[in-house]
Amino acid sequence: MARNPYFKVSSRESDLFQQLVREQIQIFGFDVHYIFRKFQNLDSLFGEDPVSKFDKSFQIEMFVGNYEFFEHQNKIIDKFGISLQDTLTLMVSKKRFTEEASKYGTDTAPNEGDIIYFPEYNGLYEIKYVQTRNSFFAYELSCELFRYSGEDLDTKIKEVDIIEGDLLTPVRQFQLDAAKAFYEGETIYQGADLASSTYSGVILNQNGNLLDIRSESGTPNSSLLLKGSVSGMTAAYSSTNITEKNYVDSLNENGGAMELERAVNDIIDFTDKDPFSEGNY
Repeated sequence: MARNPYFKVSSRESDLFQQLVREQIQIFGFDVHYIFRKFQNLDSLFGEDPVSKFDKSFQIEMFVGNYEFFEHQNKIIDKFGISLQDTLTLMVSKKRFTEEASKYGTDTAPNEGDIIYFPEYNGLYEIKYVQTRNSFFAYELSCELFRYSGEDLDTKIKEVDIIEGDLLTPVRQFQLDAAKAFYEGETIYQGADLASSTYSGVILNQNGNLLDIRSESGTPNSSLLLKGSVSGMTAAYSSTNITEKNYVDSLNENGGAMELERAVNDIIDFTDKDPFSEGNY
């Protein structure tokens, strides 16, 4: 059966539907801050950018599509411990979003990777998927709790920018006289032992004879050797330099890498160049 020819949908009715959707979101929604992600060095293969920046934002109303507001999925145990994936579904008027976004010269549609901040609940969520098929007049945004991983936060929103400030830690770099096999994550110190040390710190990274140290206690003395509390290595150094780096603590950052290095050194003998042909190859 063909549709009734006496009823026609005009552009005025379409505008009415759009206005009704917009009004419903403004009545029952929440005021949130939409924050754009700006890529600095995008990996075209994996679609990732570890040094992306958030510096533009605007306030807009969004409707929470979850029945119980925040959905809590099952706990997942990964290499960093227990992972809690809090998800959230939001709806925003297409026309309202275009109006606000166009003021800042950015994309006029939401994008995966952008983040949304809820002032009332102090929650920060990352957009994982933008659904456009279910509604003619609204975007449906599937979001997960945002995990900071070294991005540059300069949104002018105090509660958001403070995340980066809390994870900004001073890092001292030692220029060793010779490369030594310290363990990443172990504590180095100066003195007779760790308990009575005059200086100590945790190895953040080692690259040849360059040693990055965080969580320092005391002042290093160039006349004393640096000692590894686990590896037992000792080293002299010629100079130091202090910088600031973003560092995200994980549950096993002190022990995981260090224990892996110890296991490798105990099991695999890297000095044997020809373990299979008994030297005849």
